[in-house]
Amino acid sequence: MGQPMKRPLLLALVGLFLSLFVSLRKSSSDAPPQDSEFVYARIRYHMTPNAFMMNELPWHHDYPYGDEAFPTVLAEVTKIKTSPTSYQIVDIDSPELFKYPFAYLCEPGYLELNAKDVVNLREYLDRGGFLLVDDFRTADFSRQAGGGPEDDIANFRKQMKKVYPDRDFVHLDLSDPIFNTFYKIDSLDMKAPYVFPGQHPVEFLGLRDSHGHLQMVLNDNNDISEFWEWLDRGEMSMHDAATAFHFGINYVMYAMTH
Repeated sequence: MGQPMKRPLLLALVGLFLSLFVSLRKSSSDAPPQDSEFVYARIRYHMTPNAFMMNELPWHHDYPYGDEAFPTVLAEVTKIKTSPTSYQIVDIDSPELFKYPFAYLCEPGYLELNAKDVVNLREYLDRGGFLLVDDFRTADFSRQAGGGPEDDIANFRKQMKKVYPDRDFVHLDLSDPIFNTFYKIDSLDMKAPYVFPGQHPVEFLGLRDSHGHLQMVLNDNNDISEFWEWLDRGEMSMHDAATAFHFGINYVMYAMTH
């Protein structure tokens, strides 16, 4: 997909191949090691009433396999000291969220922010926290929506208006620094790991602060954590998985340096 700006391509490929063979089956209850240089938060949130239609809790998708694979590859490629347990489940209304400058939230179509959530999330983002939003789509027909249409971005936009009434999501393009921070991404034409009937094309959105800096990146009509999980299980091509890791690593490097 892209070429690493600060490391040889061979190192990236070695890291990705190693992730195929390194055992990631540690207990999800294991705490991150004390010397881990990067630990991120997987956000557990209050859900909309229709979340009961899902076979799995929406905030929980791709856990723990995607969460274990991503920091493992991040360490191999960047030499940032992490482990397969370098993540924590954190409630969206908890002060614990402020311990983690990078957070992951999935399936925002099922997010329902209450007043406490709004205050906590706004403060987290205003303090410089960065949010990766993943695994959501707009489609004419979706199993997750009980066979009807699915419009996750509409609900997430509604919820974020509670946080920032005067801001909206913006489309990102290759000129944005987030796509040139570690890997130089050369195309945003990415294939989703699965596509529902009538699903819209993959696009990359963001939310900016008052100074124009990204506080959030949204993988719309995509699910890059699914690529991370499937690579660990041997169910994804190396090219597509590498592309997903390139994006994820760039997100982390941008969040930690801007």
